Amino acid sequence: MGRELRRKQAKREGKNVREVQKNSKDKPLSTKTFVIIIITMLLFGVILYILSGIFVTKEIKWFSKDDTDKEDSSGMVENRILASETLKQMDLTYYVYYYDPDDEDSEVSNVIYGLTEMVYRVDLSDDFNSNYIGEASGIVTDIHDLRVTNPTIIKVEDDKMTEFYSGKDQIVSALDVDRD
Repeated sequence: MGRELRRKQAKREGKNVREVQKNSKDKPLSTKTFVIIIITMLLFGVILYILSGIFVTKEIKWFSKDDTDKEDSSGMVENRILASETLKQMDLTYYVYYYDPDDEDSEVSNVIYGLTEMVYRVDLSDDFNSNYIGEASGIVTDIHDLRVTNPTIIKVEDDKMTEFYSGKDQIVSALDVDRD
């Protein structure tokens, strides 16, 4: 019963309102009630931690597949990244292969598979990479100025672009010679 209802009830019964208010002050919690409140708060905290780990920080991967280090149909290990992460990889020397999986050329894929350095793959059909599609820009210093076509390969050394190949013919002629 709320405070106002207790006051009205006391008036109807002819009791002193102040005495009723003093008597109905907060009663001390019983240990059972205290334990139930603590357990409820702990459960709420654990549920909140799990949900934020799954959906916000993505540290808990219960419902999603890991995009890195998986094999595709050709048996090749692929490391997918976003185009904005082109210059942010840990390796000193690596290639970044920009491609559209619906229009991937087998000859270019074979050349990529034969490279000895790490090859990171950027899926151009992904909406997050759409800002980087356009007329090939060549080597740029700022990643936001980068524009690529399908297919394009960039060689990165020490966080700087050193080589830029755009189009099937240019990729095959430049990188196939490097393998021999």
